[in-house]
Amino acid sequence: MGATGGLVRWGAAVGAGWWRSAVLVALTCPFALVAVPVGWAGASLAYGWSAGSAAAWPLRALAVFGETLLVLLWVSVAVWTVHPFTSRALAGAARRCAARWLGLELAVAYRQPRQVTRMATGFWWDGQEYHRSEREARRRARVHARFHDPQLHGDGVWLLAAAVTVLPVAALPLLALVLGALLVPGRPPLGAALLAAGLLAAPFGWRVLGPVGRRLLGPVASTRLGWRVAELEEIRADLTQTQAAELERIERGLHDGAQARLVALGMSMGAAEHLVDSDPAAAKRLLAEARANSAGALAELRALVRGINPPVLVERGLVDAVRALALDAVVEVDVVTRVPARPERPVEAALYFSVAELLTNAVKHARAERVGIELSYAERTLTATVSDDGSGGAAAAPGSGLDGVRRRMAAFGGRLEIDSPLGGPTRVTVAVPCELS
Repeated sequence: MGATGGLVRWGAAVGAGWWRSAVLVALTCPFALVAVPVGWAGASLAYGWSAGSAAAWPLRALAVFGETLLVLLWVSVAVWTVHPFTSRALAGAARRCAARWLGLELAVAYRQPRQVTRMATGFWWDGQEYHRSEREARRRARVHARFHDPQLHGDGVWLLAAAVTVLPVAALPLLALVLGALLVPGRPPLGAALLAAGLLAAPFGWRVLGPVGRRLLGPVASTRLGWRVAELEEIRADLTQTQAAELERIERGLHDGAQARLVALGMSMGAAEHLVDSDPAAAKRLLAEARANSAGALAELRALVRGINPPVLVERGLVDAVRALALDAVVEVDVVTRVPARPERPVEAALYFSVAELLTNAVKHARAERVGIELSYAERTLTATVSDDGSGGAAAAPGSGLDGVRRRMAAFGGRLEIDSPLGGPTRVTVAVPCELS
């Protein structure tokens, strides 16, 4: 049964390999289908000019060199003419194949048409030039965005490289199969050898898409730079908003809490000062109230400080700070740690407050009865996973606490992963690259 199952799996791999090879051949052959006929016809025409010439060999060599350059020029023009109309679609199909077959996600972004603007002179500006009508301006904006896109030219580079790498490798199993079938009747040994080679190579030939696609199918450098700039701009805006909100929270906490208690403390002590001679008992009561207010103000200041920068985090580090969170929680929390040393202070604080937010969500929103926190460090990445047995359905909706955790991690190049089906359980992982001390 095991041998039969292995044979079936191998047969399925061979069939899938031939199909995927055929798809790759179709996606990478257009440039070759254009270049080869044009090159053949151009060579037949150009090299005929110097054929039979009786000139000295240096002149003949110079003539052949010029004819070769002319053929290359014709081929380049032909390929360049086809490229704007085929590269984007073919590269997009290759990316989808890489995602389905290899799990290789290669997200790219193409340039969008610019907004057209009506000028005071009555002309329309498309970002590049002026036009008499809005329709013409929009058309030219679309043309410019499509045909002057760095990502489109990157797709053309992919097709050129794939024509000399992916195409021949992916075509080998198919060629071996076809040639073997043709040669079996007349030359059985050679035909059988080619058929065997086609069978053996079929599961592997198409995998050339992985290394070549990973290098050439992704976003071009200018696009990656644009994405990074946009990401940094978003992170800067988020940090500005977060800082403003934190300052507002601190100001509100001081104004409504400690400041009010200190004002009441001053008023009580002033009243006690006037009553100490005439009514000592009342003065004692006021002083007792003042002492209670001072204790309350001190407690509120300590709570405010803990919310800004918990002392246990500063003195003992992330692991002990998370354990302190677990001890203060209203539900049972299990903490497992595999972090051998302390990370950098900013990363440590960001991860601590992220874990605190996740723990609060588990208790407040998911109504969990048991929570697990796991801290680990591997491959220069510090990871915290918070799991609970709550109601599930957690999502990083804009403006939510999970969205705040995502933005906090993005500031350090980290990530947020949520696995929370309806009904639970929920498992949320935050990970940030860092070095330990």
